[in-house]
Amino acid sequence: MIWSFYKEGKALQASMLQQTHKEAQQELFKALNHTLNTTYEQLQTLADWDEVHQQLHNPSYYFFWHDERFKESAYFQPYYQEIELYNRKGSLLAPASPQSDLDSLLPEHIDTLPKASLKFSRNDLPYVVVFHPIYQRDNQELLGYVGLALDIKQALLKQNQFFYLDKSSLIFEPSPSLSTEAVIDHIQFKAVDNPVNFYLWELIQKFILELIVTLALVAGLVMLLLNKLMRSPLITLSNYLHALKANPNSEQRPPAETFWLKELEEFKETLFEFHHNLQQTQTQLDQQNLIVWEQARRDPLTNIYNRRAFDEAWNEVIQNYHKHPIATAFMLFDCDFFKALNDTYGHEIGDEVIRISAKVIQQALPLESPAYRIGGDEFAVIIQHRTEKEILEIAEKCLVALNDYPFQSIGIKEKMTFSIGISSLATQKEDFLTNLPRQADIAMYKAKQSHTSKIQTYNLMLETEASALVSNKVINRVVSSAHTGKHIQLHFQPIVSLSNPTFYYEALLRIEGEEGLIQPYEIFKVIERRRLEVEIDQQVILAALEVLKKGQLPERSGLSINLSGKTLLQPNLVSLFEPFLPLLQRYKVVIEITENVLIDHIEYAQKVLNKLRQQGFKIALDDFGSGYSSIRYLASMPVDIIKFDMSMSRALGSDSKTQQIIMATADMIIQAGFDLVMEGIEDSHMLEQARLAGATHVQGYLLGKPAPDFTPPSLQAHEEA
Repeated sequence: MIWSFYKEGKALQASMLQQTHKEAQQELFKALNHTLNTTYEQLQTLADWDEVHQQLHNPSYYFFWHDERFKESAYFQPYYQEIELYNRKGSLLAPASPQSDLDSLLPEHIDTLPKASLKFSRNDLPYVVVFHPIYQRDNQELLGYVGLALDIKQALLKQNQFFYLDKSSLIFEPSPSLSTEAVIDHIQFKAVDNPVNFYLWELIQKFILELIVTLALVAGLVMLLLNKLMRSPLITLSNYLHALKANPNSEQRPPAETFWLKELEEFKETLFEFHHNLQQTQTQLDQQNLIVWEQARRDPLTNIYNRRAFDEAWNEVIQNYHKHPIATAFMLFDCDFFKALNDTYGHEIGDEVIRISAKVIQQALPLESPAYRIGGDEFAVIIQHRTEKEILEIAEKCLVALNDYPFQSIGIKEKMTFSIGISSLATQKEDFLTNLPRQADIAMYKAKQSHTSKIQTYNLMLETEASALVSNKVINRVVSSAHTGKHIQLHFQPIVSLSNPTFYYEALLRIEGEEGLIQPYEIFKVIERRRLEVEIDQQVILAALEVLKKGQLPERSGLSINLSGKTLLQPNLVSLFEPFLPLLQRYKVVIEITENVLIDHIEYAQKVLNKLRQQGFKIALDDFGSGYSSIRYLASMPVDIIKFDMSMSRALGSDSKTQQIIMATADMIIQAGFDLVMEGIEDSHMLEQARLAGATHVQGYLLGKPAPDFTPPSLQAHEEA
């Protein structure tokens, strides 16, 4: 009986030791996987770093960046042994630094992207070699690779906490290059000593000794009491240990049975306290992890969820949708003219606008649909279990809340406008959930183009309109032209006076592509998407200035230049036109501004445009009739010329009521002292209608199409005019 009891105690000790060793092995395996995954995430972050892309494009100061700049950055980790950049052909971007006296741990060339592997240095120190591709952000073109030699032991100890594994016992067995899957079989380790196990074994040994002595004296009595004193408590404790093992995270009260032996009773209480303290420690760790998780997914400026939280939520929506399809919609918010506002009022006001926008949007949304800040002034919302009507109501509620907020209280004088793009599965024939963000983006930019419909829902027609951005050649050519001025051509369309033989020209932007001129709608789609309005306007201004300086323009004529709203809000607008001042004695220079920009920023526009008018420039209000068309604004607009949109010119040929309204508006404009230009004049009848309406100038294909030279107006049409 004593021998059997001894063997059971020994087996219990061995079982607990084996279980502890197994837990340590599992802990090591999880730590190794966590370290490798973290390393890949760090390499992905490093691959997105602007300075890495700069080195791949221009490695002229690679040694300094590699040896100094990178090690001082937040991307460097103390357990990085060596890191190198490779070009797209797999060759080192530059040889190892001449100041480095270490043996190179990374190859000079890689043929294909190899898998992570464990290697050993000459000193038998283990390290893991990991490679990660680097792609161009806009078109995912392969730029090169980043290679890392990772001190795997140091990384394991830095990035992980161990409860069962003795960290000081970790030894990597020297061997040839191993795959990361085989690394675990070549690591020697020990589990931490379990005081409970040894304490139980000491108790068992002590009791066996006492039992032998007692048996020598009163063998019969001991045999009668043995079951009561030992077997039952051990079974109870064993069951308790199995319960703790089966449910380590749940609260397990100790057995209610009171043991006759004080040592076993103490052991029972000690075991309970040990497990309770371990649970409290785990709870505290979970709370800290939750805090860290929350901080990593909160935008510090607005305190709403950030891009990382959005990516996780969106991936979860996609995964769940395949199992349980439900109505899903994607909503995208954007502040119009935010860059111009930021440049005008400063980053502090810009940040305050973003904070206010996030707060207003979040308060207007349903509780189950949080807002995510995914860009500078862009916010995204995922909405589920809602009909199309309910989604539109939510968007309208958000837009009303944004429009009603008094942004004047933070010093903004102009009217703030916002655009919302919506896409949902109900708006398309096939349920392509992953397309919703792109489709919402297309709808949002459509809303930005509209002066009245600031909420746009995606449809296939918008897809057709956005197809101009498909060609990378077009995109690259337009972006290059905006930054360098190369390939830009100005075409000129005459604007003819109806009261005298004078005329001037409107300068229209054209860009020469590889296969001929790029269509204007393609050009402006790229400009709007890339937000290059200011850059392209500056290039057009420079091109127009060059035309006037060379004297290519006919005498007694002039030039009209279109400006976007963002350029109007630039603080250096007046200085852009200073080189034109000496030319105003010979030529008429007109600056055309769209109607909605003047109304949205009328106070600022009055100050800037009046200064330009005082210098001798003429200001034209372009596309009148396509936007607000509010007569009450005309009196305060700092303009000299009103240009009727071609839709109003064509409307002169419609019913009599429409004709009377347009003619009355034209007469009022003429009486107020403005010049009136009617666009889109395509035939003699339209020319006659424009003359009867009182137009002072006309423009259209009848008088001349846009051309790269200064072609005089059509002779017959000019004589008729």
